[in-house]
Amino acid sequence: MNTLRDKNKEMSTYKILFETSMAKVYRVAYYILRNEHDTKDIVQEAFVMGYNKMDSLRDPSKFESWICTIASNLAKTKYRKNKKEVLMDNYGKIISLIKVAETFELLEDILEKKELKENILKQINHLNSHYKEVIVLYYYVELSYEEIAIALNISQGTVKSRMFRAKKILKSKA
Repeated sequence: MNTLRDKNKEMSTYKILFETSMAKVYRVAYYILRNEHDTKDIVQEAFVMGYNKMDSLRDPSKFESWICTIASNLAKTKYRKNKKEVLMDNYGKIISLIKVAETFELLEDILEKKELKENILKQINHLNSHYKEVIVLYYYVELSYEEIAIALNISQGTVKSRMFRAKKILKSKA
């Protein structure tokens, strides 16, 4: 009887973890795959894998980074398998870099901001994949340097240097 009760408690805990982490895991997979259907499959697969390997997680406070890493690795595998090119031109699905401050802006301002956003995304898309990865994970998925390091299996110093170089390249092209 205790085993059933323990299993129910474990399931409800995992459900809470799923609900709090699902959006971030979805964003990680989506930015790699750029395909909603494949992304949903990867998110589901990541959480099933996470549940089955939950006992291998040493620090439960790192669950979100851990599950994002699983999703990222699965998405990269799927991406390579499909041999699709990651394009960042689907502006409607990308989290906006520029927040509209006022609801009633002049049409010129709106068009100017849209043009700037498109230019920034175009420049990001032309970056080396190492630089593009850290920019997307930091600004779009909103992971910390530590979480990015864990997700990409690199050191924080490497994350910082890639971020610095990516920003430098973007500034030089502006």
